[in-house]
Amino acid sequence: MSHRVWCCLSLWLVLALLLIIRGGGVRAEFYSSVDSMQDLGQLELELLNATRSYLKAQQQQINLYRKFVEQLKREHVMAMDLIDLDEYLGHPLHAFRLIKRLVYDWDALHAPVVENKPREDYRQVVDSLSKEVGFPDLSELQGAVKGLARLQRVYNFTAPDLADGIINGFFYDSEMDWRDCYEIGVQLFDLGEHHRSLEWLQEAFRLLRANPEMKEAEKPQFIADIREYAALANFELGKPTRAGTLLEKVLQTEPTHPARHIQKYVDYRDLAGSNKHEKEPSWFGNYSRLCQGRRLPEKGSGTSLRCFLDGKRHAYFTLAPLQVEQVHLDPDIDVYHGILTLDQIDSIFEAADKQEMTRSGVAGDGGTRTVVDLRVSQQTWLDYESPIMKSIARLVVFISGFDIAGAEAMQVANYGVGGQYEPHPDYFEVNLPSDFKGDRISTSMFYLSDVEQGGYTVFTKLNVFLPPIKGALVMWHNLHRSLDVDPRTHHAGCPVIVGSKRIGNIWIHSGHQEFRRPCNLTSDSFKSVAYRE
Repeated sequence: MSHRVWCCLSLWLVLALLLIIRGGGVRAEFYSSVDSMQDLGQLELELLNATRSYLKAQQQQINLYRKFVEQLKREHVMAMDLIDLDEYLGHPLHAFRLIKRLVYDWDALHAPVVENKPREDYRQVVDSLSKEVGFPDLSELQGAVKGLARLQRVYNFTAPDLADGIINGFFYDSEMDWRDCYEIGVQLFDLGEHHRSLEWLQEAFRLLRANPEMKEAEKPQFIADIREYAALANFELGKPTRAGTLLEKVLQTEPTHPARHIQKYVDYRDLAGSNKHEKEPSWFGNYSRLCQGRRLPEKGSGTSLRCFLDGKRHAYFTLAPLQVEQVHLDPDIDVYHGILTLDQIDSIFEAADKQEMTRSGVAGDGGTRTVVDLRVSQQTWLDYESPIMKSIARLVVFISGFDIAGAEAMQVANYGVGGQYEPHPDYFEVNLPSDFKGDRISTSMFYLSDVEQGGYTVFTKLNVFLPPIKGALVMWHNLHRSLDVDPRTHHAGCPVIVGSKRIGNIWIHSGHQEFRRPCNLTSDSFKSVAYRE
């Protein structure tokens, strides 16, 4: 057996073991949180080390087998060089060695082949990793692909740029090969994203044709597979002629290719149900533009925003005044810089690590939560019993002037691949959860990390975007003084392009604020009428 064949067989056994074991492990969702993805990175490193050990042990065994076989070959060559086998076996030492080999040597060789201890050791390592961390499945891959498509949709990234490692004008050492692009195209097709699928399939075709490492004779079979999916994507986009042309090219080189069945499907299927390019929702234009850090031109409002130091908000800030940045007036949105120290942020993470992170949901009737793609992140909740959380609660009370009694626990969230939260309000307005005393009167959002690219907080009706700044606090009111909801405060978390976005949210309720923020005698909700969709 050649070295190349043995390596291929060994790798096949490795993959077979993975397929057998990975199905049994209990796992969390990975792609929706960079923190969870770190577990996968460590898992792959341990898997790599285990695989190296496995292949090394197998190679040592095969070297022993090869040495034994070469020795036998010399014996048999010697026997064939003699006139007959009787003369060879008539020699007492030859006879002894033949019997000894069949009694001991072949048995010693057979045992490790059957037992294959390196494979069993490898199986135990993979089984342990599967139970501790778990392996991602197809839904995880599709989630990551959706994240890439989301980045393209919001930031207008092209498949060729992403494939070349160019993100938002910056080059990263993360180029993709044709197989990566092909897999993204296939997954997007299965998800019904036919326009985007075709873009990635075209990039896979370009990279495959230009691949210098693959023999030209090997390329046609892979080109045929790309063309087959591209034909289906074109058909779903209402281009049956283009689909037929691609299938004909496949069958010209490979008449027995499965594409011949696709051709029959294309010929007889009614186009009436084919894919139509969906229109973007009305808010998407503002959302996408603000996520890219661009505002609409505005006429002067007569009131200028300013930055200032505030040491009079509370005695706590007398010696260390608040660093206030006004980003919008009416409704007021303020950023308080340098609120949290690095040690405080680390303490929050330590407390969060003791809790289980779960996929973030979207609030429904009565406080129920539903997991949907408009919100892609993971979260946990921290009460105010620990020293660090008592300190955080005190800061929020001193800055907001509100009573924190009845406030929700702090929500700590982390965004993963293309993680986002589409435009939404923080208030409920109707169907409040039974344990709420009033609606969410204010939001206090702490930025717990910087983000290299993307991940802005945007207010789509106010022409405001805020880049995450580690240690800063953003605060705004979701309700008017009349306690009517303020729809102008619809906001969103833009998809993270590069980096990890971590935030902490505290929502204070109106039920305990009668003397902290008294209601007006008349409703002031008329101010927001013009902003309603």
